[in-house]
Amino acid sequence: MSGFTGLGENIRAAGLLAPSDTCRRPHPGRPGPPVEQPIRPDHAGRRTVGFWLIATLTTLGAVATLSAHTLAHHLTARTDQEITRSSGFGGHGGPDASSAPGSPETSTSSYAPAPIPVLRAPSLSRNDLVLVLDTKGNVVERYPGSDGLPAFPELTPTRLKAYAARANPSAFGESYRAMVVRAPEAGRNHEGGYIVTARSTADDRRAVERLLQVETAAALPLLATVLIGARRLGRREVRERHDTERRLREFMATAGHELRNPLTTISGYAELARVGDPAYEPMRQEALGRIATEVGRMSTLIDELVLLTRLDLGQPLQLTCVDLAQLCRDAVSAARDCHPDRPVRLLLAPGDHTVTGDPLRLHQLVANLLANARVHTPPGTTTTLGLGTEDGYRVIEVLDDGPGIPRELRARLFDPFVRGEETRAAGSGLGLSIVTAIATAHGGMVTLEPSQPSHRGAWFRVRIPASS
Repeated sequence: MSGFTGLGENIRAAGLLAPSDTCRRPHPGRPGPPVEQPIRPDHAGRRTVGFWLIATLTTLGAVATLSAHTLAHHLTARTDQEITRSSGFGGHGGPDASSAPGSPETSTSSYAPAPIPVLRAPSLSRNDLVLVLDTKGNVVERYPGSDGLPAFPELTPTRLKAYAARANPSAFGESYRAMVVRAPEAGRNHEGGYIVTARSTADDRRAVERLLQVETAAALPLLATVLIGARRLGRREVRERHDTERRLREFMATAGHELRNPLTTISGYAELARVGDPAYEPMRQEALGRIATEVGRMSTLIDELVLLTRLDLGQPLQLTCVDLAQLCRDAVSAARDCHPDRPVRLLLAPGDHTVTGDPLRLHQLVANLLANARVHTPPGTTTTLGLGTEDGYRVIEVLDDGPGIPRELRARLFDPFVRGEETRAAGSGLGLSIVTAIATAHGGMVTLEPSQPSHRGAWFRVRIPASS
């Protein structure tokens, strides 16, 4: 045989490799046009809206309840203070009530052998009510502040005696708060009575109701705003989840395709290696070599996928003190030794360059950036690796003077399996994804700097927190 340059074509022509699998597959870097579909809230989106509505209603209800309780407590305390002050008035005069500022309403009860002295009442507000009761709870005199006061509940002698023993005002039914004091005895045939100083709480209750009405009116726009925001948040969550699921499906499909390619090649070369004719021994040996190459490629791809998964899951790194200056020197030395036709410059800023990190992963980060510059630029391109410190971060920069990165590729450059349309370089398209994952695992970030008129090549910057 004149050579083995046509080995793959011969195998493909023999039907051992499927042309459609290797030649007609869509390029991972060129995804098909997305199909726009309306985003509708699903069960998770409705749960988000429901959660925010319940949380908002609960919060508004708690605020309304607390404010109403606080106002009611304040009004009750103020009423009790005024009742306590008013209950200290008094003095008893004769049976003539002409000295009182208001005319009392005297009971027509037949029991009055020695009437209770008439109370000299002060000026009453429209919510005040002063009652003079005998020991049996009968109203002897009544001093209302206005004609529209609610009826005062009847009191038995036992309850009167219990209320009189209290030092503070108490609630009487739903409409009054009052304080009961004993009246002095008057005459031999009279055992004394009780003076009830009461105040209607109807205005206080209406004030609390108005507060709740105002709060309800104010809560409706807020509730509508929360509803609109919750619906938008639910839609965004649904959209993000759909996008994540789509990217996961694309990732799995591309990963499966990348793994299927070497398997298909291995299957074809394995069939060729089974040929026992001695005349095909050179081709058989080359087929075995191709099989080993594809196995190595597939093993590398699997290792990279496993590494990405571990980094995404946040599995712990082997942290130690790492001198990035020495690490960069080693990476540049290895790149120069392996590819002497590719110039690599090293620029180190003076000072300390230590970080707390995983030395193996950080070396892989720098090596991947140098490899990315090497395989995606023409021969003779100069790559520069720089290291310095900026705002408490160690900054690793990799620049090249190659053709640069197309504008349409910049937005998804760090996604897995993304490669340029024109590139013919071998690789899985995971190098920059691994760089991003390693930088993120160390608390840093990697960015692609925009192109500048003075520098049209690629410019990557990695920021990693400096050792404290």
